[in-house]
Amino acid sequence: MRLVWLNLRRSPARTALTVFGTAVALALFCLLEALLAAFNLGVDMASASRLVVTHQEGLTFTLPQAYAHRIRQVDGLRELAEGTWFGGLYEAPLPGGQKRVDFFANFAVDVESYLKLYTEMIVPPDQYSALMKDRAGCLIGDKLAARLGKGVGDRISLRPLIWPKKDGKPWDFTIRAIYTCRIETFDRTMMIFHHLYLEEGRTFGKGETGFYILGLRDAEQFASVSAAVDRLFANSPDPTRTMNEKAFNLQFISMMGNLKLLFRFIGTVVIFTMLLIAANTMMMSARERTREMGILKAVGFTDAHVFFLLIGEAVAIALLGALAGVGSAWLLANVLGANPMPEFFPVFFLPGTSVLAAFGLAALTGVLSGIVPALAGLRLKAVEALRSV
Repeated sequence: MRLVWLNLRRSPARTALTVFGTAVALALFCLLEALLAAFNLGVDMASASRLVVTHQEGLTFTLPQAYAHRIRQVDGLRELAEGTWFGGLYEAPLPGGQKRVDFFANFAVDVESYLKLYTEMIVPPDQYSALMKDRAGCLIGDKLAARLGKGVGDRISLRPLIWPKKDGKPWDFTIRAIYTCRIETFDRTMMIFHHLYLEEGRTFGKGETGFYILGLRDAEQFASVSAAVDRLFANSPDPTRTMNEKAFNLQFISMMGNLKLLFRFIGTVVIFTMLLIAANTMMMSARERTREMGILKAVGFTDAHVFFLLIGEAVAIALLGALAGVGSAWLLANVLGANPMPEFFPVFFLPGTSVLAAFGLAALTGVLSGIVPALAGLRLKAVEALRSV
């Protein structure tokens, strides 16, 4: 082990640059993994006991609100809530006549039933009471409240992108409640408000809803309940598609393309680049030490000793880079809470599995980059190596 560290100090500048290159590559890999985790958060936190009913043709089509009564007759249901994606933009005046524009998820829902389905959300009783009494009241997450600098009782306006108001003005709301969560990874940047408020004020779509959320008494019944709901409307003008919450959330992600494939491709390129950097360094280092390896063999070191010495050096460089790169990414994402796009990523963190994967890739890269010079050292004859001494 001592020889490994001495060899690393042989050319400090080259070792430092190789470690730096490896660190940058692994930090980028970890940040890509954090982005993937953020995109998949809604999928990972989905409950098996919740189903979502949408139009068979997709999320851009609505369903009649009259469907709710018939769906409630299906055996196995515990709760039902209707919901519609509102898609409004938050706008607020700034000094100088400019406007602040912010985007976050906002839904019109049957608030009472919705909160019964999503027990992950914690709402203080007095705030819940005030919310239920105010038709124009809304509920927002504590992280969203901090981001907007708003509190209970403050006003908030959304410019509609889908549902214009009758009077042509922005939709005005009063923040009546702020929720926290029992689960750290639950989205705390959402806004929900009463579906009745949307129904009364919109210019079109009367009597329509975007989707229904169903709570099951037994999660094992999801297949039978899904089939029963879809059979009810199979021959109607608006047929339904019932899926579990995970599949529903995947629909949103799929609308943005195959991001998983894109990020994995970029990650593969990054790792391959890191491998080339490490392999080039080890080849140069091994060529410079040909005579030294001959001396080691002449004084009693076996071929295996020389082989593992070179492999150990390559792995050490890779792991040092991993400590620097993965440590920096973990510090940024999990400690400092750096979030590149909080409007799109409600929760941004580096999963522990990605940290382990990064260290595993670093170790594998070290082995692969050191294998060629190590094999050359293994086959090296002491007499040939010492001829030029």
